[in-house]
Amino acid sequence: MKYLIHSIFILVLLIISSNLIAQEESNKNIVEWKSDRKLLWSDFIAEPNTDIFAFALTSYKIEIFPTDVMVDENNNIQNYKDLHLNALFYKNHSWVIKKTEKLLQHEQLHFDIAELFARKMRQKFEELKVQNIADYDSYMSVYTMLWKKCRKMQNDYDEKTNHGIKEAINSQWQINVHSELQDLNSFALE
Repeated sequence: MKYLIHSIFILVLLIISSNLIAQEESNKNIVEWKSDRKLLWSDFIAEPNTDIFAFALTSYKIEIFPTDVMVDENNNIQNYKDLHLNALFYKNHSWVIKKTEKLLQHEQLHFDIAELFARKMRQKFEELKVQNIADYDSYMSVYTMLWKKCRKMQNDYDEKTNHGIKEAINSQWQINVHSELQDLNSFALE
């Protein structure tokens, strides 16, 4: 019996350790948006997808934390005041074929646009929190609406700049996005 308890204890420790190692390894493949941390070509570690006509691809997500929210029988989020959002870059899904400084700036702006919409979501979430609204659908509606707008802006950015080839237009996009980020600076995580 003593041997069985000892074996179970060691098994539990191994499971916990392997989960922590897997989580740590996963976190190494994620870059959280920060104003002082720009993307590097070394962040783009996925194999290029040659079916996509592009020299690089930035994989990002605006994630709601905690990821495992609890919703009660009345559709209210438990601890809704703890909800927050992060713009994340996924290294193991992002790739590059042709490395140039202009292209890296273009890919950085895709990530900056994700942060812009994360700030817009944080602003709307804060408005709901101030009103003590815990309704799950209210938060998801905000997220879904702004995520669609984010995707549209990302597509417009690529279309209008021809994926960054039109440098003058790309520069204007950078000015506009950075101005909007500054306007929403009170919703930055930093």
